[in-house]
Amino acid sequence: MQHEKISSWAWLSLFLLTIFHPPAQGTAETMRQMFPAYALMENIDLVNSSRCRAEMEEFRNGVDNKILWSLRVLDSNGMPSSGFVNGNNFWIGDRQNCKLLSENHTLLFSEDVRKNNSIYRNPKEEFPPFKVHFFAARIRHNSTLQYHTEVMMNENLITLGFCLPASCTNHDIATMLEKVLNERKLLIGELFSANFEIIEITDLVDDHQWLFSAKIIFIVGFLVLFCGLVAVATVYDVLIHKKRTKNKKEIFNFENNNTNSKPRDTSADELKNEIEEKCETDQEDSVSPKSKSPSNVMEYVLCFSFVTNTRQIFKAEESADNVRIFHSMKVLGNLWIILCHIIFYTTHITANKTIAYALSDTLAAQILANGTLSVDTYFFISGFLLTYIFFKGQSKDKKVPSLPVRIKQYIELFVKRYIRLTPAYFVVILLAIFYFTWKDQTSIILPVERVNVVCSKYWWTNMLYINNLYHWNDISSFITSLNFTDYFRHCNTAVSLGVVTLFSSLGSILYFSYTLNFVPTLDKQYSTLTDLYIRPWVRIVPYLVGMAISYLLIKWNYKLHLSKKSLIVGWALSILCNCSILFGLTDKNIPFSLSIIYSTLSRTGWSLGIAWLVVACCTNHGGIICKFLSSDFFVPLSRLTYCAYLVNPFVILGICASRSFPDYIDYYNIAAFFLTVSVISYIIAFLISVTTEVPFIKLLRLYNNRQKRMK
Repeated sequence: MQHEKISSWAWLSLFLLTIFHPPAQGTAETMRQMFPAYALMENIDLVNSSRCRAEMEEFRNGVDNKILWSLRVLDSNGMPSSGFVNGNNFWIGDRQNCKLLSENHTLLFSEDVRKNNSIYRNPKEEFPPFKVHFFAARIRHNSTLQYHTEVMMNENLITLGFCLPASCTNHDIATMLEKVLNERKLLIGELFSANFEIIEITDLVDDHQWLFSAKIIFIVGFLVLFCGLVAVATVYDVLIHKKRTKNKKEIFNFENNNTNSKPRDTSADELKNEIEEKCETDQEDSVSPKSKSPSNVMEYVLCFSFVTNTRQIFKAEESADNVRIFHSMKVLGNLWIILCHIIFYTTHITANKTIAYALSDTLAAQILANGTLSVDTYFFISGFLLTYIFFKGQSKDKKVPSLPVRIKQYIELFVKRYIRLTPAYFVVILLAIFYFTWKDQTSIILPVERVNVVCSKYWWTNMLYINNLYHWNDISSFITSLNFTDYFRHCNTAVSLGVVTLFSSLGSILYFSYTLNFVPTLDKQYSTLTDLYIRPWVRIVPYLVGMAISYLLIKWNYKLHLSKKSLIVGWALSILCNCSILFGLTDKNIPFSLSIIYSTLSRTGWSLGIAWLVVACCTNHGGIICKFLSSDFFVPLSRLTYCAYLVNPFVILGICASRSFPDYIDYYNIAAFFLTVSVISYIIAFLISVTTEVPFIKLLRLYNNRQKRMK
């Protein structure tokens, strides 16, 4: 593989040093300059441990005499590789091979192959006479010749892998390595004018002590209890509740078949509702309040049934509603977000960073470079659907509620929304803390921010949905979803509030774009994330556009008569608008004034283009596009979108934390990684959804139904 090859300059140096030095002396000098592990052996006199010192000396003698096992161990050590100028700071080596050497793992070949191999090597010398272990050194360099993209921290951090005797400690290796670096024995330091500083040496051993911290004990206990609740609910549902429901349904059918009245013409769903209502009525009439309590408790427990919730996820959409296209928009938008997250969250393991940013100037790469527009699509959908649901729920109430009633409805809306979103969010954070606390012990390449540390420190801001007011976090919060729907009963008030909010948002974007000297390069986009991306007041415009379009469609009763010419013009303008925003900055060397205009109006223009798509499809002018977007295939995936959106960053970082080698960006690697992350994200999203998200949605419905019956 590319990261395991010796770079061209290394081979050239090896050749030159061999020419100008006597063979033995030249070889030893070259080995010291090229192989950090061999350079360590020059300083074994500094090691306190006699066993480590003896085994390191045996290792060096084996390399000098070209004994097979010592060469295999040396080959597993990291060394400077090609691409240093372009940001390749990964001198990792082969951790897995080091482990196999320590375990004396023999390759299983046929007899003929083994005999052929034994001609050229002595099988008895394949494995080291002592245990070896893999260590990781994290070193900071100060070379000014390496390109830095300024998109991530610690771009000058080198990860160096060592396969050395297991008897050596972290301190032993740090002592030997520090002298090597201080005496500038490595050729790469001379070649690229770099000094080195040791940050840490780790043995990558999981001692399991982290499992006994109070934080992890709480997380494990909470998850075990929660899984126990799901298990109890599932067993009760399958073994008891289903049989009772079946028996009551048979009794109900028997009574209907033996009555003298005319049979009802009801559907299966109506029959089910009648059975449930009849059972509830019978219970209320025949059961005392004290004895009725357990059944009520089990009714709430049944909300956590894994089997029933799975059916709920894959249940076909029965209504021919005008908003079916949003299922596909949510799924496709989330896949776009996953694709962009792959680029963003793998930067810390990318060995060819500058090459990757050079590729970002291509036309196709603009889909990734402008991936934040996918989140604006979600804000549009959120504004549209909240307005749609509000008016759908208020359609029967023709009276204008009083101010106290409206305030109460507003508070209830936020409380229900909080209960709807938070449980799954909380579980994802707990799982992230648990997994990355473990990976923090064993990962060679760590993320820029240690997820377990950040989540442990700031989890409360996520639970209060104020994280975007404190620090960067790519999980959007619904606190940005301001609600003007209640004021649509007073149209002038709604329009006034919407216009004021719209221009306030655009004004803030204009101000920050000017004061921060915004230009649409990737490094500048990253450095201005806080003020131009994260803050809720700069993201409200697509949300307002979605609310306005929803209100207009409701007012038009989802009917809009347009000529063929008008449709062609509408589609053309929509496609032109969104394509110019998405692909218009392939050449980012544009005037400062144009950069400010793009930053201020791009999200507004994008949401207007999405608005035409929604209007055309909801008024039956979408044609084949509407048929595709309304496909039943998207419905189950759409129900998993929220959880998939939450977990995909952690899936990406988790895969990166499990890797023992860096990544090289190209289109084929991105495509393969995208498919992997998408599948894993939706599988995990399914498990979290059926155990947390769907149960709490059902609890809210159960509560609402009881409140209605009480009225």
